[in-house]
Amino acid sequence: MTVTVNLPSRSLVLLSGAPGSGKSTFAKRHFLWTQIVSSDRCRAMVCDDEENMAVHHQTYSLLQHIVRLRLSLGRFTVIDSTALERKHRIHYVSLAKDYHFHPVAILFDVPYELCVQQNERRDRRVPLEAIRHYHAMLQETKRSIWEEGFAEIFVLNAEQIRTAQISFRDKEPKERDNKRRN
Repeated sequence: MTVTVNLPSRSLVLLSGAPGSGKSTFAKRHFLWTQIVSSDRCRAMVCDDEENMAVHHQTYSLLQHIVRLRLSLGRFTVIDSTALERKHRIHYVSLAKDYHFHPVAILFDVPYELCVQQNERRDRRVPLEAIRHYHAMLQETKRSIWEEGFAEIFVLNAEQIRTAQISFRDKEPKERDNKRRN
């Protein structure tokens, strides 16, 4: 069954799910590369190594700075990060509201086994222990996210992730069809 995710152009969209759930692939398929603020890309920008978890603080400082800049300019923004810690999600909801943006969560509800399979096909593989840990956090997130202040929440299963359509309620972000890839 195809799901249509219908968004206002003044949205801050948070992609949330375990490593290997398809967040980055989904983002690349549906949004301009300039609209996507990726924790992996920010980590690489900070230290030239997107696998270096020792720069966690610097990575998220950069990510939040870029998000604030985009929102201050009224730009549609997508955060590509696991976002499975409640305090981070609540922070992004608050940030969206500070800039009069529509906070949206897209939760990637993918079975652990599929995350592991998809992880094996990636260039940068996440350790299985990390996938297991984040997948367990996903289960709590599925219960708590409804009370965190998001204007809309979409929970997508594996099939819906593959077939979802994105549409915009109002003026669509510029140059959407011209620059999908980075």
